[in-house]
Amino acid sequence: MTPTTPSIGHIFALQSKLEDIFQEGLDARYTRHARTNALVHDWVKRTDFEFFAEERFRSKTLTCVANNKPIDVLDLAKRLREKHHLVIDPGYGKLRGKTFRLSNMGDETAETVSHLLASLDDCLKG
Repeated sequence: MTPTTPSIGHIFALQSKLEDIFQEGLDARYTRHARTNALVHDWVKRTDFEFFAEERFRSKTLTCVANNKPIDVLDLAKRLREKHHLVIDPGYGKLRGKTFRLSNMGDETAETVSHLLASLDDCLKG
């Protein structure tokens, strides 16, 4: 008997996601994350943004972008959400507005990440 009600929904969700991961295969998943990460890194370089982390500390699944431009990151995140129904993290704590984070983890694909980056391009034009 457990002292509290177990979170059965989370256990089933974890089981389902693990089945997905092992069906795809770990090597294939790592390769996909590396490919989508390269798309994000190419976008950062192409748009003349800067990386927040030094190269040796960068993740393969999430990129923290330094806001080295006169851009209102909170407004950018709001426009991206309203116009394209996509969400980015506009930083938190002392970094709020000074960075934004772009995820390429989980089930993201080259197509979904490319869509996010094209949508960001669109919002940065306006």
